[in-house]
Amino acid sequence: MFTERRSAVRYPIVLNARYQTLRKRSRCCGIGRTVNISSHGFLIASEDNIPVGVRLEVYVEWPALLDGAIELLATGAVVRARESSFALELSRYEFRTTKRKFRAAAAGASQTAATATGASETSDVPTAIARFLVPELST
Repeated sequence: MFTERRSAVRYPIVLNARYQTLRKRSRCCGIGRTVNISSHGFLIASEDNIPVGVRLEVYVEWPALLDGAIELLATGAVVRARESSFALELSRYEFRTTKRKFRAAAAGASQTAATATGASETSDVPTAIARFLVPELST
């Protein structure tokens, strides 16, 4: 009989995601969609083959709106990889707000990049964050 080894419940939530490696020497980036999410990690469907052990930074377009949009920024290591998906074990995550105007400007393009700089309403600390729209993956 099969025994469940996972310590966290997985939720079947499909969201747009983009990722990049944390190593500057062998920089790799791509797009995908979450298949399921837990408190410890993600399963992400992707057209790229990501090897086990690679450390990634993943940006997930969160469905809740808060004065624009919310994005989940997570870091972790790939612990399982298949031909069209990989599992990421999270080591750190945080939610960030994005401005709606940047998402609306990119809506007509299949993949568009924009950079936002400025200061938040609650802080005088300047910020710079790159944003882009993740296109639909065909399956």
